[in-house]
Amino acid sequence: MEGMNLRTLGDLSVEGVTFRREKVLLLLAFLCVEGPQPRRRLADLFWPDAANPMNSLAQHLVHLRGLGGALTEDGPRVGASLTGSGTQPTQDGGGLRCDACDLREAVRRGRPQEAADLYRGPFLDSLTIPLGADLEEWVFDTRETVARDARTALTTLAAQAAAHGNAAHAGDLAARALTLPGAPPADEMELPRLHHLLTLAGHPLAAQVEREARTLGLHLDAVQVAPPAPFAGRETELAALGALMPGQVAWITGHAGMGKTALLDALARAGGWTVLPGRADLPFGTLAPLSAAPPTSTHAALNALRDPQVRVAVDGWEGTDPGTQATLTLAAQGRDAQVRPGAALLITGRTHPPFDVDLHLHLGPLEPGDLTPWPGLHAHTDGHPTLVGAALRGQPLDLQFGARVRSYPDPVRDTFLTLAIQDQPNLRATRAAMNLGAQDFARILSFLTTEGLTTETGRAYAAAATRDALAQIHVHAALIHLQLARALPDEDAWPFYDRSRDLWEDADERRAARAARLRAHAHLKRGYPGQAAELLDTLPGLPELAVPHAWALIGVGRYQDALTRLTTLSPHDQQVSDALAARAVALVYLGRAEEAVVLADRISGSGPDAAHAASVRAHAARMREQWDAARRHSQIAADLWNLHGDDEAHLTELGMVARAQVGLGADPGTVFGPLLDRAREIPSARSRLLMNYVMLLGTLGQRPQAEALYPALMQALQEAGDTFGLANVHINRGVDAHENGQHTEAAAHYRAAITQLRGTGNTRLLGVALSNLSEIDGNLSAFEDALTLLASAGQQELVAQIRRNAQPQTP
Repeated sequence: MEGMNLRTLGDLSVEGVTFRREKVLLLLAFLCVEGPQPRRRLADLFWPDAANPMNSLAQHLVHLRGLGGALTEDGPRVGASLTGSGTQPTQDGGGLRCDACDLREAVRRGRPQEAADLYRGPFLDSLTIPLGADLEEWVFDTRETVARDARTALTTLAAQAAAHGNAAHAGDLAARALTLPGAPPADEMELPRLHHLLTLAGHPLAAQVEREARTLGLHLDAVQVAPPAPFAGRETELAALGALMPGQVAWITGHAGMGKTALLDALARAGGWTVLPGRADLPFGTLAPLSAAPPTSTHAALNALRDPQVRVAVDGWEGTDPGTQATLTLAAQGRDAQVRPGAALLITGRTHPPFDVDLHLHLGPLEPGDLTPWPGLHAHTDGHPTLVGAALRGQPLDLQFGARVRSYPDPVRDTFLTLAIQDQPNLRATRAAMNLGAQDFARILSFLTTEGLTTETGRAYAAAATRDALAQIHVHAALIHLQLARALPDEDAWPFYDRSRDLWEDADERRAARAARLRAHAHLKRGYPGQAAELLDTLPGLPELAVPHAWALIGVGRYQDALTRLTTLSPHDQQVSDALAARAVALVYLGRAEEAVVLADRISGSGPDAAHAASVRAHAARMREQWDAARRHSQIAADLWNLHGDDEAHLTELGMVARAQVGLGADPGTVFGPLLDRAREIPSARSRLLMNYVMLLGTLGQRPQAEALYPALMQALQEAGDTFGLANVHINRGVDAHENGQHTEAAAHYRAAITQLRGTGNTRLLGVALSNLSEIDGNLSAFEDALTLLASAGQQELVAQIRRNAQPQTP
């Protein structure tokens, strides 16, 4: 049985059938658009006031069954037997097509002309029956949705016409899109694109768009027709093409936006080429400008290419008609002297040439050297020619990609956005986040590459501009980040969880906590406890993060905060070895060595917690100048770190062994020298060893040796990114100068330390620097404020020491 076509755009009918019951056809249209539905929902939606809604539904389904093959029924669910775009026909060739469904599918599949042809009026515009509130709302919402899709199709066609040099046709299509019956007013995303197309054609509706934009507070200056940007790079290609001899054929391959057209424009300006935009609307239409009369045969078209003085460039092989392609193919093949053209011939396309050519150039992104006259331009645009042109014209980069991306089907658009938010795209995770099969994902990735939006590896060009634009759409951006976070490995997921907090579901809480813990651990391993603390400060309510949070707080000197964070654990979890280790370390740095050692003695085994415990005992021994015990406990800690393969912690703890050996009488250079050599490939460990060594030399009165090592120490700390180490060095140098009466130099060091500590959260070092600086300045109020800051952080012993040693200067 031949299939039926349900018309919903403009009127409501089934083609070829005299059936006219509006409510029955409305029910069929609903099933086509929304898919199979439970019977109860249909009854309540269509007959909300009926005494027996289910009976009313049953009566209408009887009529639909009379339209053979239009209905599918599966127990409590009812659906339309829909065929058409994206579906398979039934075996007997029957089934149902729906124009609204076909239109939307055509837009999703990138067939704008088909979609535009299908739109014959607003969805269900001819309805005369009364509707309930919910059903009426559905009709209006669907009407606007379908009309928006039709507007997208028309706008896409207009853009294509403009790209092929047909500004008048582009303006007509844009005008149709703007005034489309059934569509809501164009919004702030649609108006700039329509305004650009209308302005390009000089269409009178451009002024109307400007007025509408002003009412929305939009500025359309960025999309006005602008003079061409300076032509950047491509000197090698210009030279090669300029050297083409009569009768030779060249081909330029490149993805969309790689500057093929711009290169042809430059040739036309500099080398006398005739540039012909590819067009498929008329047979041989592309070559028509070369003849007095439009050619009507291959032979006539070839005649226009025989003049050896002519240089012809055809822009867009894929956009030319079959007759033109056959002519160019025959001309390039040159089967005999009568066919081979005298004109130099150049063709651009997105694929490799289908015939042999004399010169084949492939255009990709511009190299940094191509953009030397414009410093920073390559980093800003990734060398993408379209973006380079936009930047040179002063246009926002998102204008070049944004409208195109928004017009793509949802899976294509969201795949691009997911790739753009990643610095180094994880293709496997991106595919999983989009819930795409391997074949579909590969097809989309290939499409994005040929469209010039991404590289072959999936990296988006100038992704920062896309991220900035995406951030303006908060909820959708959060959803994109959340989908990717769920698909990425735990160690990479945190930045994307962080940007999607508003959408976390219960299942996301635990995995986000794991991801945060791993990211914080990575910061700590790299020597950036401030970043770890800042991250975990935002998740104070998750008990599973209490211990890593405490370690981060210890790293920035917030020892009292670390103890407070550990109290959020349950009584049982507070007694677990990792919590005991963190608490012990915090206590020993607060000067409460006895309490710290009691906790450390409760930790057994040979794991990292045992290493921390041994280090605590060593620290307590150093505070009492019990050097032999300090050496022994530091050596145990170093051996345990070595057992676990932590080279950084191992070498750092060996530095504490060396410090104890100096306390026992060893020469500093003898014990620290070999360790510094071993740590050359571990910047963070080397910087800490060198700092301990230099500070020790200063303590022992070997000031000249210490001064000689300061440049190497500062460089090592900078290479390791150790802001606390740099602050420590400035404070120690400030103290040396302070004690020697060199107050100006001391103040400069204290201020440098304060600069290094900005944003780190290390209250202890900041308080020392502030108190010492205020002591030099004679600012007693600031001095007391600094001591209050230290006291609030639990540094009472340090406060007492500063008060004993303070000698405020007279201003």
